[in-house]
Amino acid sequence: MSQLLRIKCPSCGNVVDVAGNGTCANCGNPLVLPEDGVIQIYRMGSPFGIAVGMGIYLNENPLGHLANAESIRIPVPYGHYKLHMTHGASRKCKDIEFDVTPEERFIYAKAHLNMGFISNTVVIEKVTADQMPNL
Repeated sequence: MSQLLRIKCPSCGNVVDVAGNGTCANCGNPLVLPEDGVIQIYRMGSPFGIAVGMGIYLNENPLGHLANAESIRIPVPYGHYKLHMTHGASRKCKDIEFDVTPEERFIYAKAHLNMGFISNTVVIEKVTADQMPNL
């Protein structure tokens, strides 16, 4: 199964999952994928919070949600990034920051929900490619 890439349309801001370059279903403008690097995020499967998607924010830009045990790849240009995720009404997250460079073009991250007494916290960990699931 080929994995889709998640991008935000530069014209209308619609977040879409695509197999490659194409057009935005919302506005019809062309979608051109950045080819510098890729951030892959895996939401670890858990019976806690299964019905609620985790919101993805890359440099404070919303990029949709991630379902339980789902993985998504986001093509990005080289640069510095901050990854933040939310769960339901909780905005608590242990963010990670990283650079996508010619030497480190692929960034891998796992996210899970840390249950708390008053509120839950999303924990994101930067990992290596061999620590990612084969989906």
